[in-house]
Amino acid sequence: MKNISKDIFKAYDIRGEIGKDFIPEDAYQIGLGIGTQLWASRVNDASGMSAINKQALRLLIGQDARVSSPEIVTQLQRGLLETGCEIIDLGIIPTPALYFALSHYQIGNGLMITASHNPASHNGIKMVFDNTPLSKEEIQQLYRLIQSGKFISKPLPRDSIRKQNILAAYQEAIVNNVSLQRPLRIAIDCCNGVASLVAEALFSELGCEVFPLYCQLDGTFPNHPPDPTKPEHLAALQQLVMEQQLDIGLAFDGDADRMIAVDGNGKILWPDRIMILFAQSILKQYPQAKVAFDVKCSYLLPQAIIKAGGEPSVCVSGHSHLKSHMKQINAIMGGEFSGHIILRDRWSCFDDALYNAARLLEILSESILSPTQIFAEIPDSYSTPEYLLYFHNSAKARKAMAIIIEIADFPLATYALIDGLRIDYKDAWGLVRVSNTTPTLTFRFEAETAQRLETIKQQFRDLLAHIGITSNFPF
Repeated sequence: MKNISKDIFKAYDIRGEIGKDFIPEDAYQIGLGIGTQLWASRVNDASGMSAINKQALRLLIGQDARVSSPEIVTQLQRGLLETGCEIIDLGIIPTPALYFALSHYQIGNGLMITASHNPASHNGIKMVFDNTPLSKEEIQQLYRLIQSGKFISKPLPRDSIRKQNILAAYQEAIVNNVSLQRPLRIAIDCCNGVASLVAEALFSELGCEVFPLYCQLDGTFPNHPPDPTKPEHLAALQQLVMEQQLDIGLAFDGDADRMIAVDGNGKILWPDRIMILFAQSILKQYPQAKVAFDVKCSYLLPQAIIKAGGEPSVCVSGHSHLKSHMKQINAIMGGEFSGHIILRDRWSCFDDALYNAARLLEILSESILSPTQIFAEIPDSYSTPEYLLYFHNSAKARKAMAIIIEIADFPLATYALIDGLRIDYKDAWGLVRVSNTTPTLTFRFEAETAQRLETIKQQFRDLLAHIGITSNFPF
């Protein structure tokens, strides 16, 4: 067996560029490693395998529609079967449908073949054991196990794989959970990703008049990359909403666990603003509950949470970090600026963009005001999207981050080092952190005025100049 690139074992999942650092055949060894890891962690005594709980060796597997996904699934299943794991194949589904299936079938382990919002040439594996996403340490442990080559052998035949269709039950569960008080006219951009399998029918059944955009399944993503956090990827959605005078537009990422919206004027409704609306609604039913959010979120969010009677709690960026943090503090809801939002009051402990979109529409339908008017009543600011500064590799990005923290000098600002460097003033803030998925430093800024926003951005440009970066600023 050849060595697998360590670089594809990220902080939240396994992910890389197909044919470059991630070869589909690598999934065979990954399957052997996952199967061995499941066996090893579930032996209850020293006598051997008789103590294994067979339910703990069952896995659900789903995949997105990328060209490379079928071969990765085949190789992954091959490795899992050789280690005696029982497999239920859910086929092509959204990632949140896999999460839903874990509860529906009462199975704790799931694997989703997807690279989420990354380009079509990338792919990966999201992993859930015992209903919990693998931590960075557990993913590195899996890598070391694979490197050792010490795999268990308990082969099962390939015809033991069972196939199940979860999409109908998933859609029905959302429809039964959400009720709109009045119909809304909406646009949806599925970016040709797996949301295409569900979204149009789901929102129509909820009573919306739906204007679909790029809702044909195509894993090459021919219209735009599957990342709705990039403003340029929302241009067609904005145009459709304004041309048809719709209430709102909803955009989903490649595997449908993240969502961004635009209002009737085409203004981007970033997830931290959407979270303000969710918090205001949910905290009416759960006063004094905790609400979690990552360091990239607006300073207006914790203010709104406190005003609504809740307790804000900031955490490191990354959906697995968010889920772990929410569990630790028993948060009723949580979210990230990237679009991962978890609503535990009526749903689950996982991020589900299709459900979140339905809940957003429910809240909006309860008012006689238009969605544009509702969001206009939420405090606003001058803020930026997330900017990326690329490096040759992740090690160089981490080295640059270490130097920045060492030399940073922001008089009168409050420093936070929970995830990179965030500096807060009373009227503005800026953040620089190392991405866990790409070899980049990521930046975000916010201020009360446009002039103040430009000032804080210049402070960070000056900081970069001190470490030798004097051109090609992303902001």
